[in-house]
Amino acid sequence: MATSGTYNFNLDIDEVIQEATEMIGGEQTLGHEPQSARRSINLMLNDWQNRGVLLWKIYTTAVTVSTSVTSYDLSSSTTDALQVNLRRDSTDIELQRISFEEYLNVPNKSQTGRPTQYTVKRDLANPIIHLYPIPDNTTDILQIEGIRQVEDVNKSAEQNADAPVRFLPALTCGLSYYLSMKRNNIPMDRIQMLKANYEEKLLMALEEDRERASLLLKPKLGYI
Repeated sequence: MATSGTYNFNLDIDEVIQEATEMIGGEQTLGHEPQSARRSINLMLNDWQNRGVLLWKIYTTAVTVSTSVTSYDLSSSTTDALQVNLRRDSTDIELQRISFEEYLNVPNKSQTGRPTQYTVKRDLANPIIHLYPIPDNTTDILQIEGIRQVEDVNKSAEQNADAPVRFLPALTCGLSYYLSMKRNNIPMDRIQMLKANYEEKLLMALEEDRERASLLLKPKLGYI
């Protein structure tokens, strides 16, 4: 039996739109539909991010703290910080995340020392990490696990979606559902079928994308 020996299958955005349109059936693609489809893809990708952590968008960055500086800006493409560790003397200590409301209720925010807690203020421009207590040296390093926003789909030729290949079934099925709701001649039962198919494919992809570890052991560390 002869096989291709290749492993690089992917669909660009135009092919995703074509596949989704074929799934709907009925009338041919309308003149404005590619623009409408790209808009729907962007909305769908943002919906995926709202449903939970997308593992392929996690990144790690290091920031050296400064004395008397309590807040540290993350990039504008970052949506949140999943975990923050403080590295001192080659040892990482996980900081406790508290809500921004809890942080606002801290009576003495000017207290200095080794930071033990952090909060994330999710401003419109970019998230901001606030530390408590305020760092007391310039040698500690923050190890930040952040999550980036999914990149936009635009008019660039031969562009791929900012998602792993394993999410292509969910992407095409989801787009077929989104577009079917914009057409006037699609029966409601078919729209519901497309929706159910989409939700099934998305659930399968998210399940496949989750962490494989069954148990996470974290030593309890502290400084004397």
